[in-house]
Amino acid sequence: MNQRQFARAGRYLLTFALVVVAVAAVYPLLFTVVSSLKTQTGFAQDPLGLPSGITLDNYLEAFRRMDMPRLLLNSLITTVGGLVLSVLAALLVAYAVTKLRFRGGKVVFLLIIITLTIPGQAIIYPLYQTVLDLGMSGEYQGLILAYAAFGLPLGTYQLAGYFQQVPDELIEAARVDGAGHFTILFRLLAPIAAPALAALAIFNFVWMWNDLLLPLVIMGGSDSKTLMVGVSLLSGQYDVSVPLVSAGLIVALLPVLIIYLVFQRQLVSGALAGSGK
Repeated sequence: MNQRQFARAGRYLLTFALVVVAVAAVYPLLFTVVSSLKTQTGFAQDPLGLPSGITLDNYLEAFRRMDMPRLLLNSLITTVGGLVLSVLAALLVAYAVTKLRFRGGKVVFLLIIITLTIPGQAIIYPLYQTVLDLGMSGEYQGLILAYAAFGLPLGTYQLAGYFQQVPDELIEAARVDGAGHFTILFRLLAPIAAPALAALAIFNFVWMWNDLLLPLVIMGGSDSKTLMVGVSLLSGQYDVSVPLVSAGLIVALLPVLIIYLVFQRQLVSGALAGSGK
């Protein structure tokens, strides 16, 4: 086999591998969409096939069982609140550990990054106890603070890597002109890091909106529960209607899909921001 044939075979193998990965990634979504259009009887007869007749009864039933406007509002409040607070906190911490040069700054940064290796499930109990002690169980602010805490390490890591590429001479020049820390951060560094901020905001929105564990632990079955918790409650104690749950999932995933499709270019460019410098 000559070099040209070897390269062609490599391209075919790579294309095949990418197709397999793409099918594995897309199939769960297609399965959910198709299942939501089946009746319970139709799903039981042919779980993996196409529906013999399309029905929207599952969507109507999902809206009937769930207080959809209230759940959407709850998810919007907690997601946007957690998103804003986590990005703001990551901005402040990333600026402090990269540009203030205080004693112990590297240790603080290292401790924050180490928390990325800790599974969220391992600290659920102390988190829940803290929320109880603060009197925030079942409240918006409890979930918002939890989202901000879980989003801080990755946000700090991403923004710190970006801020480190900004020359210190630029910061010193701003200080000579009389700029304070907040002016430097929000009028100089934040616009420069706009692609990274956009990617971080989109990523945080997606995982906060889709998260089930934290809302289930902190909100439980209160009136402030999120949409994902409401969808999980569609399944009964002794039986699960897959078409009904699938319909609820599709409704819950629509905002995320829209955000991703609209801002996918910013997500990719922000994730790669500064990588070529």
